[in-house]
Amino acid sequence: MKFKVANINCQNCANLIKNSLEDEFGKIEVDLNVTPRVVVVNINKEKIEDFKKEMKDLGFEILEEL
Repeated sequence: MKFKVANINCQNCANLIKNSLEDEFGKIEVDLNVTPRVVVVNINKEKIEDFKKEMKDLGFEILEEL
């Protein structure tokens, strides 16, 4: 799944997401070359809402599923 995400400003933000969520959701990629940033994570549909909630808890708003 790909998500457009607000509030990711730098590599430290990307590292926070990866370090906080990769244990639960698997490998996460953050594209810092586009605005809004794109986060790629290989999850099944049942975990999408959990992922969105965890991202919001970290301060990152998911704007759109791609």
